[in-house]
Amino acid sequence: MSHASAQNWKLQALLDEWLCEPAPDMSISGVSLDSRLVQAGDLYLAVGGAVTHGIRFAEAAVSAGACAVAVAPDIVADFSDSVEALQRASVPVLLIENLDQLCATIASRFYGHPDQDMTLIAVTGTDGKTSVCRFICQAFAAANRPCGYIGTLGWGLGDSLQPIALTTPDAVSLRRMLASLRDAGAELVALEASSHGLAEGRLDGLSLNIAVLTNLGRDHLDYHKSVEAYKQAKTRLFDWSGLECSVVNGCDQLGQELLHKRSPVRKVAYFSRDAQGSNDLCTAANPVASCLYAKEIEAIDEGLSFQLRDEDFEGVVTTRLLGRFNVDNLLACYGSLRACGMAANEAVHCLSRVTPVDGRMERLGGAGQPAVVVDFSHTPQALSVAIDAARVHCSGRLWVIFGCGGDRDPGKRAPMAAAAEAADCVILTDDNPRTESSQSIIE
Repeated sequence: MSHASAQNWKLQALLDEWLCEPAPDMSISGVSLDSRLVQAGDLYLAVGGAVTHGIRFAEAAVSAGACAVAVAPDIVADFSDSVEALQRASVPVLLIENLDQLCATIASRFYGHPDQDMTLIAVTGTDGKTSVCRFICQAFAAANRPCGYIGTLGWGLGDSLQPIALTTPDAVSLRRMLASLRDAGAELVALEASSHGLAEGRLDGLSLNIAVLTNLGRDHLDYHKSVEAYKQAKTRLFDWSGLECSVVNGCDQLGQELLHKRSPVRKVAYFSRDAQGSNDLCTAANPVASCLYAKEIEAIDEGLSFQLRDEDFEGVVTTRLLGRFNVDNLLACYGSLRACGMAANEAVHCLSRVTPVDGRMERLGGAGQPAVVVDFSHTPQALSVAIDAARVHCSGRLWVIFGCGGDRDPGKRAPMAAAAEAADCVILTDDNPRTESSQSIIE
């Protein structure tokens, strides 16, 4: 991963108001929180992590090319061996109070506040984040508006994606990526806002323009410990300072809560099926700016067709996508396009041009051979929806092959097996068992 084209900064100028003592007369060419991502000329920010402290990896960062290391003064005594090793190597150690709270601010300053130069669309939800983000990027590309992407599949402009370790990168890497996308000509960026990323503040301080909710199911309880904590992490996105518009699934329980909540943010609700309360939501008494509906949804040989209604506008969307749930994803995409100022007829045209995302109801085979559909489903709800979607296009027997990841929420395994029983034949296999026994997961 190369650095975004940013001017080199003098350490003193970059960190001036936060330094406990003056910095040496030295320039840096990048900033990094992760010793594994350090490049020559970087300032390495050593902060505490979930398991250990970043100062333990400072020597590795220096070996990778870091020319200076910043730490909080209150950890120096606890990690004196690491600090002394840096000093013996003549590497400047910069003391900054509350460094862990300043990393995003330092990175934003270094990279020239890239989030302020583009429209940022943050998508959260248990299912569908990747698909919605990629559909948004494809739709804007069809309208000749370059759109960047950051999420599960990687990051980049168009289809040229570089891999990343986390769906929502750390605060510093995120700003570096945004700067690279800005410098590459992106007008907009669609990014996946994971519950982990929101809970850990990786997006804090960014100027987000549009927030999208796909749904709320069960996931990541190994991390959040409760459904309520998981829900609160997602909800943070819709209370964002400076947010201009939220695009929310009105058929989802959390979505309805967000839509009924009084807020200065402009709201767009979308419905792909009759929902209790939709009439109440879409009245002058409620601050929902507009309501989007999908009607006459049909499975066709090529994929799907449906009637989209947006206030006084109606248009037909035909798509190669499989699965009724993709109607929700397309409505979320459409709402985002409209929130960015795209005309309704152009938005429908762009929707009809999106193509399936790798590993998301991706159809292979057919033409005399069994049709194979690959999907990322890793929650009970997503697996159930994927099976229902495949059934519509299945003229014979429907088999499902799936597994559950190890060292993750074990409580969703039995519900996933129950969901799988909707198929005609079920095959259990591995899905990255990590440190757990494959057999114990299957049992």
